[in-house]
Amino acid sequence: MVVYKMRKAARTMRKGRSKVSKSKVKRTKRPKAKKKKTKGKKKPGAWNKHVMAVYKSMKSKNSNVKLGDAMKAAKKTYKKAATA
Repeated sequence: MVVYKMRKAARTMRKGRSKVSKSKVKRTKRPKAKKKKTKGKKKPGAWNKHVMAVYKSMKSKNSNVKLGDAMKAAKKTYKKAATA
């Protein structure tokens, strides 16, 4: 028993640790992260407006139309703005 305690003491001294319990050690708290403010929803772009217009017109004619069908139809009629 005595040999074990001596070895343990030697091991802690080699590592440079003192025998202080974890509850006695003061810990510094990290500052809380600041929350980002939300700016609200983005306005729909030109493509989104065009797709929704095509979808509404298709939906009025046929109630079984899906949004994917409207996207395919809108792709044929959509003209991109010239950005250079």
